Amino acid sequence: MNKAILIFCTTISAGLLRADSVTYTVAPNAGQFLYQFTLTNTGDTGGTLFDLFLSMPTDISNIDTSIIGTPVGWGDPTGGLLFFGPDTGPGTAFIEWSDGGPAFDLGIGSALSGFSFNSAVTIGQPILYALNESTDLSTAEPQATSTPEPGTFALVLAILLGIGWRVRLSLAHGCERP
Repeated sequence: MNKAILIFCTTISAGLLRADSVTYTVAPNAGQFLYQFTLTNTGDTGGTLFDLFLSMPTDISNIDTSIIGTPVGWGDPTGGLLFFGPDTGPGTAFIEWSDGGPAFDLGIGSALSGFSFNSAVTIGQPILYALNESTDLSTAEPQATSTPEPGTFALVLAILLGIGWRVRLSLAHGCERP
């Protein structure tokens, strides 16, 4: 009985670890917030990915729809479709990217970046997504950004100034290190 439970839990967790995913980062950008998304196809849908739908808890007026980022073939002049507008409830918005055909499909084991937009406000969670025209929504996962905190900048600056001051004093006193 315990082995059966262990096998069941292992199978379920392995399935969760390999699920197709959408991750994103948020960074300040000229008084707005830049959201950048990466779509990863692990094969959970059983084939290639050709459509990404995002549902966000913000009004469409907060999103700069004139500069929505699109990967090649996913709603750009090369092909595909790009849709956006208010979503099902008040204060919600959607963006949907569809590719221009099998040549642009995202194959199993691949990831694709370039899905992006600017927002006038930070968007709360959850940002939901659906793939390949499905109505099953999953939660997009925010990723940590690599922007250091101001305290880190201050510490690095203090260290560099200390090193520079020491080198200057050494040169001024004619001290040479072996």
